[in-house]
Amino acid sequence: MVLVSHDDAKAFCKWRTEKEGRTVRLPNELEWEKAARGIDGRTYPWGGTLQFSVCNTLETGLGHTTPVGSFSPLGDSPYGCVDMSGNVWEWVSDWYDSDYYTDPPADNPQGPNSGEGKVLRGGAWFDDGAGTLRGAYRGAGDPGDSYVYFGFRCVVESTIADAGAI
Repeated sequence: MVLVSHDDAKAFCKWRTEKEGRTVRLPNELEWEKAARGIDGRTYPWGGTLQFSVCNTLETGLGHTTPVGSFSPLGDSPYGCVDMSGNVWEWVSDWYDSDYYTDPPADNPQGPNSGEGKVLRGGAWFDDGAGTLRGAYRGAGDPGDSYVYFGFRCVVESTIADAGAI
């Protein structure tokens, strides 16, 4: 989904929570980054080397978003998440503060209580892959802004009953 603001993404999560009866929300920055980089701290979801053949960037020359999974499985993260680098910038729940991670809390930082906008992660189809596609790169946007290169993904919190079905 594109052309979605942070406010729209939160409203969708709320609607889906009410519909499904379990919590659906935007990931926070740490969850998003772990899903993209794994526990081994890789630079990109697929590993340590920038490879334009496994993600949608300026260098691919497509000039638009692609269907989810177009670069799967080669571009997938260690957790099997697709399109975490390139395609669209993804909203997360945190406020953006450029200085927050210079001295974050030692244990499970939750992000600042306010900031210069909401955090966007992952880079988009028109970005130069050299920097913005790194799993650790952070951007920001006004929560009301929606563009053809803004999207989101959800976290669906499982219950013990859900775990038994897996």
